[in-house]
Amino acid sequence: MAPVTRRHSSTIAASTTAVSGSPQPMSDQQSLGIAILAGGRSRRFDGRPKGCLTVDGRPLLQRVIDAASPLKHPMWLVRAADPVPALASALNRTGLPQLVDDRPDVGPLGALTTSLAHTDCDRILLLACDLPFLTESFLAWLLSQATQATVVVPGDGDHLHPLCSVFHRRCESPLRDCVEAGRFRAHDFIFALDDVHAVPRSKWARFDEGGLLMNVNTDQDLERAETLAQSL
Repeated sequence: MAPVTRRHSSTIAASTTAVSGSPQPMSDQQSLGIAILAGGRSRRFDGRPKGCLTVDGRPLLQRVIDAASPLKHPMWLVRAADPVPALASALNRTGLPQLVDDRPDVGPLGALTTSLAHTDCDRILLLACDLPFLTESFLAWLLSQATQATVVVPGDGDHLHPLCSVFHRRCESPLRDCVEAGRFRAHDFIFALDDVHAVPRSKWARFDEGGLLMNVNTDQDLERAETLAQSL
């Protein structure tokens, strides 16, 4: 499938504490799109594409797509320019538009930069491809929490989950500045913003039957996810 560019955008889009008071809800007129970080260089897992690894018989990438698809928002994949063949085939099979990461050297912030540059969405739900226990109900609820804040991010104590967060387009300029300054950690970028709605775990714990926001970075994580999947 050919990479999507801004000329295809019509197919894609028609402080770190909670904001004080009652956050203003996202306007119905604001467009939202879903960007899934698909990667492609497979530097971990002995060259096996992370998105193709399976939990309970389903590839990690497909599990995230299945959780997000019922939301009925435009969705696309952000990938490296040269994904390994197994991942390239898997991405094409999804039928989703693909954006080639403009800044593959800077991690998730590159995928966000790319999505903002090549789509017209007001807000972007950024999702990693290695969140095997995401659910439609949680994502729908998270979007219902989307406020006029620049970022809406699930929090768990002092830890944030930036790779399951909603970013407003107005973060584009500070994001570009952050990347150009060589600050590539998503946490650092979010902590540097003034207008962040961090949703505490107490608000979303009811959706967590086990491992809701766990990600898979090692073989041990994969084994733990498989064990957990068998118990759910």
